[in-house]
Amino acid sequence: MLETLINFYLSKEAVLIKNLPFVLDAIVNHGLFSESSELSEESASLHKKWTVRLNSLLQSKVSTVRWCGITLVRATCESSHSLLVANAKTWCAQLLAFIAKNEADMIHKEALETLQFIFTYTHDKPELHREVATPNMQRFNQLLLQLAQKEILLPSVLSALAANNAHFPSNSKHIAEQTLQLCLSCLDGSRDLDEKTVLEANKCMASLYRTGGKSVMADLWRDHLLRLVGSVHQCLNRLFDTVDEETIDTELPSGYPFLSVDRDYIEAFPVLMKRIELVQDCISTFLTSSTCVPVRIPVVQLVDLICRIYNVFEGSLMRDYKDKGEFISLMMCLPTLHYSTSKMLSSLLYCTGQEMLRYSKLFSRIMHRLLTEYKQRRTIKVCVYKLITLCLEKCGYTFAESLTKPLITAIIEDLQTVERKSASLVVPNQSKGSHKKRKTDLTNSDSISSKLVSASAPDVQMAALQALASFLSIFGFALENAQRASIDSVILARLLQFVPPSDLTDEEVNLVKIELYNCLLASVTHPIETQASILPHASRLFTAGMNQSAHGLQAICRKGLSVCDLITHARLPPVQRALPKESPVVHMSALTTHVEQTPAERSEPAVIGAKRPLDHTEKKVPEQQPLPEKMQHELEKTAGPEKTEVTVEQQSRIESSDANESLVSKSRDQGEQSESVLVIEKEERVEEIERSFQEALANQITTNKVELTKAKEDASEIRIESRIEQETIEEDISGFDIPDIDMAGPDSDVEDE
Repeated sequence: MLETLINFYLSKEAVLIKNLPFVLDAIVNHGLFSESSELSEESASLHKKWTVRLNSLLQSKVSTVRWCGITLVRATCESSHSLLVANAKTWCAQLLAFIAKNEADMIHKEALETLQFIFTYTHDKPELHREVATPNMQRFNQLLLQLAQKEILLPSVLSALAANNAHFPSNSKHIAEQTLQLCLSCLDGSRDLDEKTVLEANKCMASLYRTGGKSVMADLWRDHLLRLVGSVHQCLNRLFDTVDEETIDTELPSGYPFLSVDRDYIEAFPVLMKRIELVQDCISTFLTSSTCVPVRIPVVQLVDLICRIYNVFEGSLMRDYKDKGEFISLMMCLPTLHYSTSKMLSSLLYCTGQEMLRYSKLFSRIMHRLLTEYKQRRTIKVCVYKLITLCLEKCGYTFAESLTKPLITAIIEDLQTVERKSASLVVPNQSKGSHKKRKTDLTNSDSISSKLVSASAPDVQMAALQALASFLSIFGFALENAQRASIDSVILARLLQFVPPSDLTDEEVNLVKIELYNCLLASVTHPIETQASILPHASRLFTAGMNQSAHGLQAICRKGLSVCDLITHARLPPVQRALPKESPVVHMSALTTHVEQTPAERSEPAVIGAKRPLDHTEKKVPEQQPLPEKMQHELEKTAGPEKTEVTVEQQSRIESSDANESLVSKSRDQGEQSESVLVIEKEERVEEIERSFQEALANQITTNKVELTKAKEDASEIRIESRIEQETIEEDISGFDIPDIDMAGPDSDVEDE
């Protein structure tokens, strides 16, 4: 395959520029120079033939062919280590010659990038570094500074200088000052440079500390950063000349000697604003770039700079005897200034992390002011929401607690959907001569129809929802019930909204829904104890979201549904459920209550002489003693309709000689008469007995009644027969007369009680 490329695609220079993409794809995709195994003689011969062809392309008289040759040299160096080592000296000499000559810009650029790759490849290989990089590095640096005069080559030159500072600091030390001046010229703000050039200038300046010795690297890095901070203060001194600022007690650091600006604010303000923005981006690059040694970040100086910029707002006072036009021009510059400062603050938060906790309340006040001032500024509001999200992640609970109310209010306002007001109908004109009403004006039918529109732009809504998700994750459990309910209701209302806002496209609606589902998931995973969970609603919404057409919605709903399933799983409870409280034990003194059964409630009377079952037992209560006459008299008084306790008819002992005949007759009529009153105590009557006791306590039984009741209990004899043996009575009971006993009990209206 390599032989085919050499013979058919590299042989003709006229069509080489057209065949170059095909040749590069074949080299990369098929690994034509891979060194997985030992090279055969045929492969070595092809590699030599390939090298000869590349050298001939580099010496061509056609500039496009030379450019193709340089491109193929770089592809070969990236693919084969052996070819790079074997031809590094030759190729470096040829490429340096191209840079020194007056060639086309594309040849200079390709040669610069190829040389940078070769020199960087040799920095950790001592022998190759000694033979290839060391002899050519000094000349290469000088040529780079010469090519920096061409603006089109400036990004490549700055990238090569930054690489040389990092990998060959000793060879780049003598041009460190010239490199610094080159970087400052890019940050001056007097000319418009593309974003790539500015980024490479920042990286090059951030790498200059490596040119010093190891003992002074950290101090050199800090000195560069402090001088950048001082440069911003110098620009602010001129920019805030008309503003009544607070007195600055601390000494400001010195800055770099930038070019002075015009005295006229109309000419000076654009240059100053551009310079501040570029220097702040350079500070961000310093803070976010890795260093080879530990460094000390000047946090206090950076926070002072941030506060100085944020303290100037539209409500600031103007100094006396200053031009009002200049003050108004400054107010026009504030949004851009605050936007660039927000990016610098985000870089500081990324760099320092948890060290910024002591500034949590300060940052919350700054964010509150920005939310209040820029309610209608779309770009800055998105930036503020993203900055709030970052502050929540880095500062945590303290920041969230200080910003709770204004943040919730702003987010709810941005998530609302409002109905567009219909326009009033046009009043028709009526001519004097005719009584007919003729409409001479057209009505705007589009404005008459009512439509749902969003209160904010889609990017603002997405940024607000991202901030809300972070807020719920950090402070959701500590919110008040009303605040949490308002947040959850807004999220659920937007997800349950069948008609999307008319001012959003389908893609924007899906993007907003993804953030809404993220907020719903954050609310489910961080519940509040004193409020009902929205878990049932979330489970249904995630299940319904699985049927969405957008893949992003399906992915987030699948994740949310899996979380809900884990929470509701029987063996994975999310929170320990509180056990039900045990009812207090009430100790009551025992009070025996005797119940006289009514005919309807009385069980079947016992029959003397019947055979008793084998599984029954007989319980006996000690014999009842006769009551004293005085006590019986008092008991009869309390036996009226107001008596609350249930009495038991007292059994009387009757001696009669006709006992035998009466007993036989009573044994025949089992349901009419009985020798004794049998009271059957059953377990089902326990509740009724306790209720009677409670009624007795409620009616406040007097002491006399209680004594009489106790005395009656002592004198009563209750004989409970669960079973009666079925035996024939053969005893001689002559001499005992049994009187007639009223089995229905006393005639009283309260017996059912």
